[in-house]
Amino acid sequence: MDDLQDSAHERSYKNLLDRIISREIGPGEVLEERRLATELGVSRTPLRAAFNRLLGEGIVARLSNGSIIVKAFGATELLELLHVRIVLESEAAALAVGRVPAQKLAAVRQELEAILNQNAESQQDWTADNTLHELIADHCGNRTMAGLIADARMRGRLCNVERIEGRQLKARHEHMAILDALERGDADGARTAMQTHLTNVREAYLGSLGYLPQ
Repeated sequence: MDDLQDSAHERSYKNLLDRIISREIGPGEVLEERRLATELGVSRTPLRAAFNRLLGEGIVARLSNGSIIVKAFGATELLELLHVRIVLESEAAALAVGRVPAQKLAAVRQELEAILNQNAESQQDWTADNTLHELIADHCGNRTMAGLIADARMRGRLCNVERIEGRQLKARHEHMAILDALERGDADGARTAMQTHLTNVREAYLGSLGYLPQ
């Protein structure tokens, strides 16, 4: 029975997190326990465990009346997270050199080359983006660093800031530069390419949000 409860808790947590990231449940919206339990087909016990996990991660907040709402993450949080990512992922890229299996690098190259010369952004851009960044984090050889990177990337997706049109078109070439460095075994090159990529992302947001360059 405990295993079933644990499974229901994990399923509830992942479902709620996916809904929050996709904005199906938006910032400031109340998590209605009874309705969500019915929708997810679980009892209130695993659902409350999922709520507590999201509370502990700072993704939702409890109001004084006991209601639980989705927290709003804005431009400041996004820029701070990108700063953190520049530091962590640049080092992760260097550490991942020689650790990522050649066939996985080849698969990423195939994904990137398939969209490199397309004139418009597509879901393939985001798939390739996730694949490359997750591959580097997973093979940096440091589980703590990988966990911090995953958390920063997830929280970045929670920020209520519009994506910058055309940024993924530029990111294709930046991703290719990172991949090139990984394939040739160049740790310094991988570090620099990742730093350049994420710095460009942050500066693009600074510009779109009207911040002065830092």
